[in-house]
Amino acid sequence: MRYILSFTLALTALFGVAQQTQKLSLSIDEAIALAKANHVALKNAQLDIDFANSQVNEIKSQGLPQLNGNASFAHTYQIPTQLIPGDFVGQPGTFIPVQFGVPFNVNAGIGVRQLLFDGTFFLGLKAASEFVNISKLSASSSEIDVKESVIKAYYMALISEENILQLESSWENIQKVKDETQAMYQEGFAEKLDVDRITLSAANLELSISQLKNQAKLAKQLLLTSIGVDLNQELALTSTLPNENSLELKTVTFDPNNRIEMKLLDQQQSLNELNLKRYKVGYLPSLFGNFSYGTNTFATKGQVGDLGNDWYTYGSYSLGLSLPIFDGFYKKAKIDQAEIEITKTENTKKQATLGMNLQVSQAKTNYANALKGLEIQKKSQALAESIFSTTSIKFKEGLGSSFEMINAENDLTQAKTNYLNALYNLNVAKIDFDKALGNL
Repeated sequence: MRYILSFTLALTALFGVAQQTQKLSLSIDEAIALAKANHVALKNAQLDIDFANSQVNEIKSQGLPQLNGNASFAHTYQIPTQLIPGDFVGQPGTFIPVQFGVPFNVNAGIGVRQLLFDGTFFLGLKAASEFVNISKLSASSSEIDVKESVIKAYYMALISEENILQLESSWENIQKVKDETQAMYQEGFAEKLDVDRITLSAANLELSISQLKNQAKLAKQLLLTSIGVDLNQELALTSTLPNENSLELKTVTFDPNNRIEMKLLDQQQSLNELNLKRYKVGYLPSLFGNFSYGTNTFATKGQVGDLGNDWYTYGSYSLGLSLPIFDGFYKKAKIDQAEIEITKTENTKKQATLGMNLQVSQAKTNYANALKGLEIQKKSQALAESIFSTTSIKFKEGLGSSFEMINAENDLTQAKTNYLNALYNLNVAKIDFDKALGNL
């Protein structure tokens, strides 16, 4: 169902491209869907699944009837001579040369071989199916990585746009202050130095906006590349950056089995255990059934046209038993290797559990720090707004300097930018935390 939804979202986004070739509008879900449809890593992961399924079919074929047809034409231009005792023809004590057979022979037949029992075959088939599951889990792991990169790229593009809007708003404010200061200067209530300072501040802000627009363009190109779309495509983002979202960290629990890495290790262990069973059943006998049926037609010398006049059928069936007796300890060595792999994988699982718990702890700490940082930046923004409001009133009443006014504007702009960046950091920390918990 998840893949059907992704495919539907991808079709919706692509339809939007067809209808609106100049600008591609994407929500974050549509961006993820496009990435799932276009990303090379996910395409190759699906090919790996298809390849694993073909290996299952390859092994299955060994357990199906093996049917072979054959046909031949033979001309024995010199029929072999054999000696028979003369007693058969009344000449005891002598040997008479005779020739058996005819020079022309046509044969057509069919043969069937069927595996009836072989323990290694059935376990090998089961192991191949487990390998398909590993390929599917690997594809899921790649999908998680792609989803993470797309969300972070989308958030980066969003925050770049938000910062541009913030700077443009500040630039508009400084322009108003500039116009007011210019008017005050013309009336003799302000100095030219005040006008010059504000003009310089507005120019610097305009340069910052230009630089940030270039960064925003690069951020969108990174997003377009991650979803497999031409990086020159004009892009409009329809989703918004999530607002402050505080988690109850004390109630968060972690189960290593939710992580795709642990599921891969469990699947690998199942494969190791099947290999061990497969080598053990290698000591059991194998049973095969064979069936053949055919027909011959003959012709004597000078009578080739008689071929096909008379047909002589033949047929047989048989059972074959193969019993391994001694293989130079080959299977014993393979069993030892399989047991070692099982122990190694178990050790890897224990170490992976420790590493995952550390990742969760680090992600939890990073999230808590990001949340605290956002709270501080929120208070700083409110304080900067209050300072700017007070400074603006003083400046308009002639009680403050242009220097104070510019500093208050810069501080407010920086405070708003810091808040947006803190909000971005919190959302990124939330993504990392979800991934560490196995919830992404």
